[in-house]
Amino acid sequence: MEITEEMLDAIEAVKGRREPQYWDNKCKRFMEKQELNLSILSKDELEKKGRELGIELDKRKSKDKLIEEIEKLQKKG
Repeated sequence: MEITEEMLDAIEAVKGRREPQYWDNKCKRFMEKQELNLSILSKDELEKKGRELGIELDKRKSKDKLIEEIEKLQKKG
């Protein structure tokens, strides 16, 4: 399995280390939880999240589209 930057972020958050050999189910659950958290955010909160990541989101778009943009940016690293 290839470890992505997003997976390394999860490993670091859960284990306190950024090393691929520490990947386990706890890290996987952490990543899934992070993805779910986007769906409970309001458009305003998604806009703030986008700014933290360095992009300006258009709140006229649907919430699902905003989440897609954030996830796409997170995957790029």
